[in-house]
Amino acid sequence: MKIMGKLGFMVLFGLLTITTLLLPHHVTLGSRHHNHHPKDHHHDHHHSKHKDHDHHHHGDPTSPRIEPHGTHAILTFNDFGPHGDGGGPSECDSRFHPLPQKVVALSTGWYNNGEFCGRMIRITARNGRSAVARVVDECDSTHGCKHNIVDASKTVWHDLGLNTDIGEVPVTWTLA
Repeated sequence: MKIMGKLGFMVLFGLLTITTLLLPHHVTLGSRHHNHHPKDHHHDHHHSKHKDHDHHHHGDPTSPRIEPHGTHAILTFNDFGPHGDGGGPSECDSRFHPLPQKVVALSTGWYNNGEFCGRMIRITARNGRSAVARVVDECDSTHGCKHNIVDASKTVWHDLGLNTDIGEVPVTWTLA
């Protein structure tokens, strides 16, 4: 009976190991949800208290590579306040960030399990204007957010001289 117990344990352990190895890296439990639609400012976000810190994958393979001289992205609008369209508190600090705070959420690949939490980024619009904002959240690319999104507060849009009614605007961003 003791041999059967060890054998059963080894079989179970082997099955769990194989299952874990076969799951895609981007599978997370209870992750946030961001939908981005042009001219639609009511993005649907679901927040989670569960974060998977054990799988540190370096960037989402479908997100553009971060370039030191400027990474191309699409700027979208989000209200990070307690009654805004962001849904719940931000991933980085479990807090809301009401106006006039200059904050952003990055697509999953760029967010990279919180690697840039609290870091300042410089966003530059095609009109030549730039704004600096703090990374506070993830725009979940596994739940509707595109892979090249910088989701920014209204204050960032204002500093860039852009109208949030546009919905999506091409920009570049760098670490500030």
